[in-house]
Amino acid sequence: MAANTTTATATDAQVAATAPATAPAAPTTPAVPAGVSGDGAAVFGAVAATPDATIPALATATGLTRAVVKNALTELVAAGHITRPPGAKGTNTDTWTPVPAVPSDGTSDGTDGEAPAGVSADTIAAAVKIMQDEADRRAAAEADLQKAIADEEARRAQAVAELARRQTAEATRRALSDLIAAATTAYAAVAAEDDDAMTAGLERVYAATAEVRRATKATVRNTGTAAGSGNGNRNGGHRAAPRPLRPEVIAHLAAHPDTDFTPGEIGRVLERSSGAVANALATMAERGEAVMTSEKPVRYRAAAPVTDDGGASRAVTA
Repeated sequence: MAANTTTATATDAQVAATAPATAPAAPTTPAVPAGVSGDGAAVFGAVAATPDATIPALATATGLTRAVVKNALTELVAAGHITRPPGAKGTNTDTWTPVPAVPSDGTSDGTDGEAPAGVSADTIAAAVKIMQDEADRRAAAEADLQKAIADEEARRAQAVAELARRQTAEATRRALSDLIAAATTAYAAVAAEDDDAMTAGLERVYAATAEVRRATKATVRNTGTAAGSGNGNRNGGHRAAPRPLRPEVIAHLAAHPDTDFTPGEIGRVLERSSGAVANALATMAERGEAVMTSEKPVRYRAAAPVTDDGGASRAVTA
């Protein structure tokens, strides 16, 4: 009876030893996430089927080009559906792994409660702050640049104005110096009763006066202000100093002693109004500096110099 029991026990042990072990449960392939379709779905399925696959391997598995696979992987990583090793640079040797989905009831799927690797709200907020800081930096840099440009333009304008002022001052000094020299020479000729020297001297006075006038015009053009003038004209500039007319008319008549002129003819030469020239000629006739040779039209010529016997050197018709 005991022998039979031993035999039965041995038989049970042999059966237990020779019985096949229970096969482990087959791994579950992650399903394609909601919202992923097309090339992205194909690439995710290949990654789920072959974790740690490279881009060339995924391209072979899906039949897509490596560029398409790489773009799909980038979108899947951004959506938090797959991951790659830290420090990977997106080369063909990088490996890719699906991120296990969290069940809708909040229970773990065997990953020890780890949250899916995705883009968190804090990460997005940090990125937005970085972008805002960069925008603020660019705006401040642009403002500083524009201010520097404006300051440089103002400095250049001031330098140009200062150079124009110095050039005008130098031209005016030279013109005035020449005018003084010409007037002194003409005055000496008048005192010496040297008619030829007086005529030449008056011509130099007239020429020097024109140079002074040009220098004054340059002052108004370059700076908008005539030196020594505080009266503004209707255009917002300043008037040049008044230019004596009689010396210019005297010089013109003296330069052409045998020619009669109307006020209009002299005015065109001197660039003065004919009315002002007519008034000057009338005054000169009263003082014996000019002679009216015709009333209609009114004409004048230089007064004839007085001879030693007190008479005129030529006849003059009144």
